[in-house]
Amino acid sequence: MDLCTREILGWHVLLGHPAELVLGAFQDAIRSAGAAPGILHSDQGSEYTSKRYTAIVEEQHIRISMSRRGSPGENGYQESFYSQFKLDLGSPERFDSLGELIAAIALHIHRYNHTRIHTKLKMPPAAYAERHRTKVETGIT
Repeated sequence: MDLCTREILGWHVLLGHPAELVLGAFQDAIRSAGAAPGILHSDQGSEYTSKRYTAIVEEQHIRISMSRRGSPGENGYQESFYSQFKLDLGSPERFDSLGELIAAIALHIHRYNHTRIHTKLKMPPAAYAERHRTKVETGIT
């Protein structure tokens, strides 16, 4: 999630929580954004503290930031999104196949980014991101 725009830029689906799961989402986010972020914030889950993950992120010259253990509020934006996402999506077991689950996730994220009005932004995250990019490109603040 981009903290400025609240846009979900990358996601990935795997069974379990290996480092490959977050690396897939990380690489997807870089492709979506067109650039690597300066800072990447997460909790201290084992996938984020793995040597493989930290090495790949640091190779991109990205500063790793992590919430303190047991402090989910320090990652509140992501925690809030994920909590609502799980409620909206429902139980993964309700899908007949992994493909159906992935399609439902893609649709939910698309709606979140492009349709759902974000309370703080007062518009969908993708619209806010476009507006922000235009302001940056034109020098209007």
